[in-house]
Amino acid sequence: MALTGHPYAGRRIGLATMHAKERAVAPPFRRLLDAEVVVTPRLDTDELGTFTGEVPRPDALVETCLIKAELVFRSLDVDCALASEGSYGPIDSVPLVPSGVEVMAFLDRTRGVKIVETLPTHRTNWRLLRFKADDPNIAKAVKAIGFPRYGVFVLCSSDMAHPVKTGLDTLDNVVAAMNREARRSDDGMAVLIADMRAHRNPTRMRVLRALSWKLANRLQHLCPKCHAPGFGSIGNRRGLPCEACGEPTHWVHYEIDGCSACGHAEARPRKDGRTTASARSCPSCNPK
Repeated sequence: MALTGHPYAGRRIGLATMHAKERAVAPPFRRLLDAEVVVTPRLDTDELGTFTGEVPRPDALVETCLIKAELVFRSLDVDCALASEGSYGPIDSVPLVPSGVEVMAFLDRTRGVKIVETLPTHRTNWRLLRFKADDPNIAKAVKAIGFPRYGVFVLCSSDMAHPVKTGLDTLDNVVAAMNREARRSDDGMAVLIADMRAHRNPTRMRVLRALSWKLANRLQHLCPKCHAPGFGSIGNRRGLPCEACGEPTHWVHYEIDGCSACGHAEARPRKDGRTTASARSCPSCNPK
């Protein structure tokens, strides 16, 4: 439910996207803040990196997301901007299990608000598979990714800078592209990769929707000092005392909420209500 009198009620917020992310972002901002999310026109977000790698990101994930949000102000007459970036692939410790992280940035250039929220996820169909030409398993792998509801890309393994993105509207076309790219590859292999662009990936769109609710919910909360939106978690302080000896442990003692506009911060108790840590985790009671 939108808050009456919220600073963003009735305001336009620009969204940097060319892949229909407004379908995920607009509803929570409208419902919780009564704000209108509008897509930034004539903005090629692929210039800041592509999932297929032919255009690398100019910086790390969070920094790139902030750069993308800043671009909104160049083509839209708004004071607030939104952008998101995602990264997907195998987990380092469990290479066969893909995962991802979504980052969403919000900027309010009049109030000086800058908020970045993240959401890690194991909900993804991300796959990167290699096949030789005429491999009978290609069609099965394409279907396993979720095609045609989910998009795919095809790449030549020795020319990864030029992925096949168009003409992959039928299973036969995808298989034909795989065979063609494999035959022109130096090692005889073609690469099949899931299309992680939001408008071609329903699972990623759901993750973006969840992250949008998280960010919009945070923006509901106003700073108790300067009343800027977005007062929320900025970290924690460890040192919860041991239940036996009272010495500090590595457990979180309290959470810290803060304002990105004025810097005001407040400590609050742990959400679970714990006031002491288990003696088994105490370095004084259990020295190594």
